[in-house]
Amino acid sequence: MKITFLGTSAGEEYPCIWCECENCAKARKWGGKNIRRNSSVILDGDVMIDIGKTAHIQAERFGINIREIKTLLVTHSHKDHFNTHTLWTRWAVSVPLPYLDIFGSRQVHETLLNNDRYNSENWRINFNIIEFYKKYRAGDIEIYTLDGNHPDGEIHAINYIITRKNRTFLYLSDTGWPFEKTLEAIANYKYDFIITENTHGPGAGSGGHMGLDDNLRLLDFFNKNKLWKNTPDYYITHVAPFNCPPYDEYKPVAENNGLKLAYDGLVIDYPYI
Repeated sequence: MKITFLGTSAGEEYPCIWCECENCAKARKWGGKNIRRNSSVILDGDVMIDIGKTAHIQAERFGINIREIKTLLVTHSHKDHFNTHTLWTRWAVSVPLPYLDIFGSRQVHETLLNNDRYNSENWRINFNIIEFYKKYRAGDIEIYTLDGNHPDGEIHAINYIITRKNRTFLYLSDTGWPFEKTLEAIANYKYDFIITENTHGPGAGSGGHMGLDDNLRLLDFFNKNKLWKNTPDYYITHVAPFNCPPYDEYKPVAENNGLKLAYDGLVIDYPYI
């Protein structure tokens, strides 16, 4: 199982386009891993989680052929996670693309329908409306859906437990501290690794996003409930500049707390057995 982090920022990106704060200024000066675009990951080259406004640019940057994506999992309809214009360009290709299977909430589906150019046949899209705490399949992937503590219209974002062959990971973004029912569902699996958000950086979270306090509390939950297949392997992503230091400053803070700070272009690989 290979995971490529296309982007690891929150909606503002890092540095924020309009911001002149100390964190953004440092990121611009230092460059490299301190520069982050909207959060998105690729699984094994054929599965994508979230497709914000920068995802296709990042795919080109990191050598990912986005035309080989067969399955798109969407956490929620906010534009930094679901940009319908990127999907709209599917109609313009000279050779018809294979159909893209999209999994998302009814809110995500309504957002797609609200694009006045949307045509499922022209865009070559099969949309699957999914609900919380249910199991779905996409090819050889098992998808279990979780209720994320992050508002999206009248409902919440969807988080995912994903299993392919003998590997399982948790993708927890966007969300604040998980609901009790979500924690109960998470405890039914054992994990090779987990990826969660860290929007608020080294401090407390909010109702809709996590901070380092929440990450450490979740790490403790995993350790106490023995949810790791092997040793703890916890990556944090979706960081924002307003509270979170640039990568070069924040990486040692994360590592000292037993966490791994993801960056744009990071590839992690867990070979199938």
